[in-house]
Amino acid sequence: MIGVSPPQSRNAIIADFLSEGLEGLRHMTVEDVRDACASYAKRTDGPFPVILTPIQKQRVKSLVLWIKDQDRVNQPIEFPDGTNEATFRKALSDALERAERRRLQKKEGESYIDSTFNNKLKSGAQWEKWFEELDSTLGQIIGIRGVPLSYVIREKEEPHFDTTLTYEEAVIQGTVLEGPEFTQDSRTVHQVILKNIHEDSDAYTYVKPFLRKRDGRKDLEALRLRYSSEASKQSKINKAKGDLTALRYKNERNFSFEKFSAKLQKAYDDLSASGREVNNGDIVDALWPRIESSELQIYLSSLKVEYQRSPRDYKLILQDIAAEVGTKTTTQFGGRSSANVSAAYTREGRCPNSGVHTPDGSIFIGSYDREKWQDETVKQYHHKIIEARDKGEAGYVKKSRSNKRKVNAIKRNKKQLEKLQAQIAAAKIQIKKVTFGQDLASDIDSPNNQAGNAFGGKNSKRKLNHNE
Repeated sequence: MIGVSPPQSRNAIIADFLSEGLEGLRHMTVEDVRDACASYAKRTDGPFPVILTPIQKQRVKSLVLWIKDQDRVNQPIEFPDGTNEATFRKALSDALERAERRRLQKKEGESYIDSTFNNKLKSGAQWEKWFEELDSTLGQIIGIRGVPLSYVIREKEEPHFDTTLTYEEAVIQGTVLEGPEFTQDSRTVHQVILKNIHEDSDAYTYVKPFLRKRDGRKDLEALRLRYSSEASKQSKINKAKGDLTALRYKNERNFSFEKFSAKLQKAYDDLSASGREVNNGDIVDALWPRIESSELQIYLSSLKVEYQRSPRDYKLILQDIAAEVGTKTTTQFGGRSSANVSAAYTREGRCPNSGVHTPDGSIFIGSYDREKWQDETVKQYHHKIIEARDKGEAGYVKKSRSNKRKVNAIKRNKKQLEKLQAQIAAAKIQIKKVTFGQDLASDIDSPNNQAGNAFGGKNSKRKLNHNE
């Protein structure tokens, strides 16, 4: 099937190359295969020399690569009975392509080992996004075994090679988690995990007992035990249910439909990930009363009728409603009333119970308590409120931090200047005193002026007036 002929040459190579069967090729390198193929042309014994064509050499090389692929996932190193030439050569071709992809990916994946995630893990709040980024990063790094390092952190301990999946997908679940190569791969995973955990966090506390082992799988098991346990799942379920209970859409001013959709989908995704998946029909039935906007009720009625005729995924229905909300928003904000609302600010009264708009449509730019300020209905207006405060809208003048720093610097400079002026004045007085003392002493010691100076005569008075 490789294509070597005549039969004598083929049998000679089989006797040499496959002297220990296919099992004997597991530890051969590409260089070993190249040397063996080159040696056949130089032999003089028996049916040799045999000169293999480039295609034949490539097939021999691909055979070794196929055997290594089977060995990685602990599968039998043998071809099933009845394997024909086309199937055999297809298997060798696939093995060669996988080897080339591994080579390219291994070169590109080296830069991911020292990569820093968007957010370092601190607590359960970042766990899901952090784990997705970890799994994605490790999937780009080829380990010692020639398998993406994501196999190290898979959830199931026992290997299982699923033949219904592609080899690249199945090898992650089929590679054994033991041996010196796994140990080295697990150390690399430990390096990636430790680099992306915040040192001053609960997450670091959970992995700290395993630092000496440098075992990435142990690290992740400790984090899973904390963030993916039954207790944490139940907490996530309770939060998702609570969000769904309170989730309502009224209008764009209080809570945008985009945020409404995102929060709704996240809640149902969390339930699904926790083993509490909700039927699509139940989601749709609960969706209609969640939308309390009077402007959308007619459109919702038409969607209900359409859904009864042809049921669809709730996410598609959300997309239709979002498009309708977009047309309503464009119409509403195209008029004069919306322009007045967006331009009006006030500090009078208390902050609204929900959102930022007062009953007359003005944006409240006064004081909010911390909880309301961080509410989703207020966050989207943070930049407008802060900008209005800085501009002094509605009589509210608040200097920015940079202005405050400038004013404080001027005050400090004035104080330093006043202090220096006082020191200069004191120094001038001291100089006058010293000068007056020296001049007076010289006048007293002068022979011509001793009489007049000694008894307070005219010379003495003139000298005093001159010094002054």
